[in-house]
Amino acid sequence: MLKRVSFLVMAALLVSGCGKKMDDGMKGPAPIPFKNTDWRLYGTMHEFETWVDANSVKHEKQYEESNYTFVWIVQRYFEDQIDPETKEKYRLKYARSAIHCESGRMAGVAVSLQNSEDKEIARHDVPGFMWEFTTPEKDSYGADFVRQVCQIMAEKEAAR
Repeated sequence: MLKRVSFLVMAALLVSGCGKKMDDGMKGPAPIPFKNTDWRLYGTMHEFETWVDANSVKHEKQYEESNYTFVWIVQRYFEDQIDPETKEKYRLKYARSAIHCESGRMAGVAVSLQNSEDKEIARHDVPGFMWEFTTPEKDSYGADFVRQVCQIMAEKEAAR
């Protein structure tokens, strides 16, 4: 009798799960911006150039309460790099960050590695509850980046 009841419960659960998925209606991770971009050279290091998409600097409604500013950057490496997980070569590293301008703290939320032919070899998205915000060292490259992105966001808000 117990087996029959458990079988009926299991069958009911399986049938009730048909048709809708748990993630129906949910948005996936933010895509890398390839259209309507305004890539600006931010700086050049020994191994790569860093470009910032000024058009990607924005707030998102779902994080309205936290007032995070989001931005996409791309690091264009001069020589092939090796992804430690896939062991494949890449030249482009797209990264999306969330910045809390009031505190000057920043967290990485997505990374996409692409080879020299623009083929994605790896993508890592971090769920919001796992974001680790850090404060860049004073007068560092990171602190300057946060200041400039927050300034772009402030100018966009003032223009509205």
